[in-house]
Amino acid sequence: MAAGRAVAPRRHREDPQAHPAGPDAQGSPGTSVTADLIRIEPGDPGDPAFARLHEALDRELGELYPADSIYSVEPDKLDAPGCCLLLGRTAGGEAVACGALRRLSDEQAEIKRMYVVPAYRGQALGRRILEELEARAAAFGYRSLRLETGERQPAAIGLYRSFGYVQIPCYNEYAYDPHSLCFEKKLEAQRRR
Repeated sequence: MAAGRAVAPRRHREDPQAHPAGPDAQGSPGTSVTADLIRIEPGDPGDPAFARLHEALDRELGELYPADSIYSVEPDKLDAPGCCLLLGRTAGGEAVACGALRRLSDEQAEIKRMYVVPAYRGQALGRRILEELEARAAAFGYRSLRLETGERQPAAIGLYRSFGYVQIPCYNEYAYDPHSLCFEKKLEAQRRR
């Protein structure tokens, strides 16, 4: 990681929960920020801001699941061809949300590291990041997207279902985890380039 910050290898679950929010675009408590004031932009997996979001997500997941049910992805794996990282930033440049796309095969990718800082939840940032990840997946030529989330994350499950993801049998490292739920969505042919 850049700036001497290392993220210990951990396994994780995505968490685009939607809850009421409070801080404004500069991170000051007391006012509400609309999702329109947050820029969704490509991120660098080595950015210390992503490391902070990565660590915060793992801490939250650690409160919900045992360590062997927390799945992670090494940040450098998000810098490979067919992958991308998105960050949601306030007008002041603070990273308050993230989501990533990891290549599984030539035709399939996986949504990873979906997270919104608690103070910014409830403002559709997870929706905006997921929409952008789907658009980028289509541009990469992927035919479907998969993801894994946990049974104790109803907001994440609801978000994915609202986007048309359907539950599938758990795959790869999630196959035998009793806390894992896996989903898949076929991308529309007209969206692929």
